[in-house]
Amino acid sequence: MKIRIQKKNFDFAREINSFTKKNTNVGAVASFLGKVRKTKKNKQIISIDIECYKAMATFQIKKIVKKLNSKILINDYLIIHRYGKLLPNENIVLVLVASKHRKESFIFLESLIDWLKAKVSFWKKENFINHSEWVEQEKEDLKKLICN
Repeated sequence: MKIRIQKKNFDFAREINSFTKKNTNVGAVASFLGKVRKTKKNKQIISIDIECYKAMATFQIKKIVKKLNSKILINDYLIIHRYGKLLPNENIVLVLVASKHRKESFIFLESLIDWLKAKVSFWKKENFINHSEWVEQEKEDLKKLICN
């Protein structure tokens, strides 16, 4: 069970290969890979800047995982979230979840991603050709999520 907040890019294939090799007694491994889009609302994205306070973000993620894991039994997880200047098609976030059954992995994964987007202290600025815009955190109806 690991959380990594880093500037350096990661290799999806290498990460999933390493994760599955150490999780041999599970029935499911679910994954989510978030990438930088090339466009938004027909405007070309040149880059995005992601800022974070690593200690706070790690604390918030651990709190979310603990709450989810009290309701959904999983065997293992890996969360990697990048910060810094990222270019289109680069990786932003990777979440891997291992569990005995697929349903637990899917529910845990989806709930975690929703909470990451809505509650964890990452600030994102999208840079377009002629201007930049800070992106508001998603205002999910968190009561619908499993963590309420």
